[in-house]
Amino acid sequence: MNKVATRLAEIKKRGMQKRTAEVGAVDVDARTVELSFSSEIEVDRWYGIEILSHDPGACDLSRLNDSAAFLWGHNQNDMRGVVESARIDSDRKGRALVRMSKSAEGEKLLQDMADKIVTKVSVGYLVNGMRLIETRGDDIDVWSVNAWQPYEISAVSVPADASVGIGRSVEIPTEADEVPAVQTSTVIDIPQPAEATRKKMTEEEKAAAAAAAAAANAAAAQRGTDTERERVRSIMEAGKAYANPELAATFVSEGKSVEEFNRALLAKMNTHANKPLEEQVRGAEIGLTEKEAKSFSFMRAIRAQMPNASAAERADAGFELECSRAAEKLYGKTAQGILIPADVLNQRTFATTTPVGGPGSHLIETQLLAGSFIDILRKKAWLMGRATTLGGLVGNIDIPRQNGSTSAYWVGEGADATASDPSVDQISFSPNTLAGRTEITRRLMKQATPDAENLVRNDLLRVMALEIDRAGIYALGSANQPQGLSQMTGINAVPFAGAMPTFAELVAMETAIAMDNADEGSMSYAFNAAFRGYAKTALKFPTTASGATIWETGNTVNGYATNTSNQIVSGDVFFGNWADFIIAMWGGLDLTVDPYSLSASGGTRIVTFQEIDFNVRHLESFCYGKIAA
Repeated sequence: MNKVATRLAEIKKRGMQKRTAEVGAVDVDARTVELSFSSEIEVDRWYGIEILSHDPGACDLSRLNDSAAFLWGHNQNDMRGVVESARIDSDRKGRALVRMSKSAEGEKLLQDMADKIVTKVSVGYLVNGMRLIETRGDDIDVWSVNAWQPYEISAVSVPADASVGIGRSVEIPTEADEVPAVQTSTVIDIPQPAEATRKKMTEEEKAAAAAAAAAANAAAAQRGTDTERERVRSIMEAGKAYANPELAATFVSEGKSVEEFNRALLAKMNTHANKPLEEQVRGAEIGLTEKEAKSFSFMRAIRAQMPNASAAERADAGFELECSRAAEKLYGKTAQGILIPADVLNQRTFATTTPVGGPGSHLIETQLLAGSFIDILRKKAWLMGRATTLGGLVGNIDIPRQNGSTSAYWVGEGADATASDPSVDQISFSPNTLAGRTEITRRLMKQATPDAENLVRNDLLRVMALEIDRAGIYALGSANQPQGLSQMTGINAVPFAGAMPTFAELVAMETAIAMDNADEGSMSYAFNAAFRGYAKTALKFPTTASGATIWETGNTVNGYATNTSNQIVSGDVFFGNWADFIIAMWGGLDLTVDPYSLSASGGTRIVTFQEIDFNVRHLESFCYGKIAA
């Protein structure tokens, strides 16, 4: 038998050959992958150098084009897709279009290829004909495989030789001492027999030893690859979900763990959350200067929306209308009326207290003979001054948080510590629309003074702020409302024996939070004026002669700051770290004009819309005390 026939017989006896190439374009929506599976690049084989011929007729594509399997790692029991078409192109490369399975493993592999985690594919083929084209140097034969048939394509993770662009696949050798050095971080050593013993091994025993070594190495490589793939995917998915892809890419390239990335992501997210409102809303501003923001007139905007507005009034509100259009573009929404940008709201942020003297001290100039105005007594808003406010949001948002920590263990000599990773979940926000309204008389509408402007502006914003403040505590979480603190399952609770709490019950509220390791930050009590009056006369310890009252010098209770507001139901007391309470507000205040409801009196109704939601970073940071049911 000549040399060609001998080599061909030996190759056919071994069966499938493999070559590795690269994944091309991935279309996730169509579930298809374009890939190159072969070329004429030289590959070292046990018998010499092999070149796959791409001449017309050399490659039999019949099996590939008959819906051949797309596998993982040449495992015939792990099919991930199907070959839809295969061809040999004019650049002498074999290419195929693969359609991925909708199975869980198919979905996983499709995403890995789209994310450039799995980039290599390997083709399995049979050699049916070959010719010797030259012999180089030290008896190295160069063979052209001029008849070959590919019959499956596999995604692979670790090529044996990555020194060239398309890589190499792992090949099982014939001789026991020809086991290739697989390029992985872990290689299993198979003990080599003594020389005398080796000579007595049969061909079958040699093949079995080689197969065992290759299988062990492949298993070790696969474990390492799976771990790395999971690390990269977890980091990249979290980076994409929380709009930090650059941070994710950095942690992937630096080999950082998922836990390290989660901690960095939390720190970055909370950096924004801990900023005051004035800083947060900058991201929702359209770029007005301070002078321009102060010159924005609610009254001009209102007059321009009236159905009988004159051309002069509309022209006079040209600045306000242009600001509204810019805000609509930035926030990605269309206003029902005029959208007031964050730049303007930031100049006069939602009021948290009623100003001394009320708005009655800043009214229409007396020389206008408009008379006097007595403002209604309003319940004071307090929550917005204590909570963390996220302004200028667009779309639903999620904030990651760490809800479990790693643990320490005592271990023996040489023993491994038990794995304990910090767990991470997220808190979510979605917009709920709050509407408020105020009414302007015909005469007030005619005024063009700064004080008339302030009256309308302050009344609109204060009405909204008061309802946000109340809803933050008591909103039901249904009937188009967000969920207030009192309705959140999981916060601490202390039942009061009577209509008003004792000092011991107030201390119990503090203790409940401290037992959850949440007694941090600026903690304070919140209650209404009836409790404050009670606390100024009620003794801490009625059975002693100390005479110390629950209400302490410096307006504190139990050593903590206090908030008094009749927004809180009589008998209810709240305690906690209010910085952990988050108020999310979506960009812009939508202001519309209703000139018809009060048409009989010539008045105008102004309606405002603001999108709001509430959540807390840690439920353990709060305690709700009330009379026992």
